[in-house]
Amino acid sequence: MARVLVVDDSAETCDLLELLLGQMGGQGKMEVAKATTPEKAVKLLEGGSFDLMLSDVNLEADRDGLDLLRIAKPLGVETILLTGFGTVERALEAVREGAFDFVSKPWNNEELKTLVRRALQLRSAEGRSKTGGTRPRVADSAIIGSSPQMMEVYKTIASLQKSRSTVLITGESGTGKELVARTIFQSSDRREGPFVAVNCGSLTESLLESELFGHTKGAFTGAAGDKKGLFEEAHGGTIFLDEIGEISPSFQVRLLRVLQDGEVRRVGSNKTVQVDVRVLAATNKDLFELVKAGKFREDLYYRLNVVEIKLPPVRERCTIDAATQKKTSDVPLLIEFFLKEADRRDGRQYRIRADAMEMLTEYGWPGNVREIANVLEYVTQLSRGRQITPDDLPEKIKGTASPAVDRPAPVRSGAASTTASAVFAELAELFKGRSDPPPLEELERSYMQAVLKIEPKKGRVAEILGIDRTTLYRRLRDLGLGE
Repeated sequence: MARVLVVDDSAETCDLLELLLGQMGGQGKMEVAKATTPEKAVKLLEGGSFDLMLSDVNLEADRDGLDLLRIAKPLGVETILLTGFGTVERALEAVREGAFDFVSKPWNNEELKTLVRRALQLRSAEGRSKTGGTRPRVADSAIIGSSPQMMEVYKTIASLQKSRSTVLITGESGTGKELVARTIFQSSDRREGPFVAVNCGSLTESLLESELFGHTKGAFTGAAGDKKGLFEEAHGGTIFLDEIGEISPSFQVRLLRVLQDGEVRRVGSNKTVQVDVRVLAATNKDLFELVKAGKFREDLYYRLNVVEIKLPPVRERCTIDAATQKKTSDVPLLIEFFLKEADRRDGRQYRIRADAMEMLTEYGWPGNVREIANVLEYVTQLSRGRQITPDDLPEKIKGTASPAVDRPAPVRSGAASTTASAVFAELAELFKGRSDPPPLEELERSYMQAVLKIEPKKGRVAEILGIDRTTLYRRLRDLGLGE
């Protein structure tokens, strides 16, 4: 019998997790102990033999979930941490301390149950581990957000701490690709070395070649002496190649050789120089589509894309509670962060009225985090007082609840009622001839099949279900319904 310790300062949350664990089929009976304080959790850990601990990170006490993790790990207890306010620093520290996983609140029940099964299987396979973790240095970062989408980014960054693999960071303009690159560097074992960033899209091919590889005296007009390239400058550290999708086919060949051989040759020289450099690259383009179009080398693409981090646009950085359909967005967290930056910059304390915050949250932010930063700088500099009201917001935000972007929307009345009736009619067939209600997974599968039968467009299906497209595709795959 598996023994699980649940820790949260909310008794209701502990009860909910106990109920959820009790519903798990195929795992065998579980014995669940609950603690609403770190003190009680420590006593239970030290006095009992647990296989798994589910603990909130932000406990209202002197100790938090990470402290409990450090106690649980030497005892051989696998730990899944839960948090309503995730940060990349917490994810990095959780992974370094040996957490099995790091999950945002509100969690998805089925996904959490899957994690519990995997953690218990690992615990069963490996037995008790007597090696405790050491408290390492954690990188400082301005990456903000606690949505499930950002939690996946945090966990990927954390998994790269001891890796030297090339990383490709993708995402729309303004999503924070360079910030992620710097965080990867700061949390790696190369953080004492140099970090060199270059925007490949801002330089011509000849200038880019000279900048990255260096040149010798007289190699071209104006080359008055030998010059090291940025790859040599980054020796022992990391180089970040932004807008990698903009480089020319001929330059792609030279870059590929550097990645393959770890050698650079200055412009005008026949000698090669060995370099020890980790490469991080970023693009807002779909490199695989460029490969198919013959505009980007396939071999270079796979050299760059050893690990890919996909940064979600701001409009998709949200959590939708399955029970209440209430949406929680990362936008207020980002706004509060930039307001605090303005406080420090201007020596004032800016506040934002609730109706202005609601308008900012509902706006689609096509320019992503960069646009949020620009708008907050605008409103803090031009607001007539310290409290920001809707009148202080730019016209593009006041004039529309959201620009024309693809994002989840609530189902409206009117035309939607026909769809609802048709879906209910389809579901009614599921209950015919049954003495007991169908299992939840079967009900969900049938519900999705009914909606897809009535509405074939995936974007509209996501709107009806109140989820974003990424979540829709994931659930379709999990339920065996394809994409």
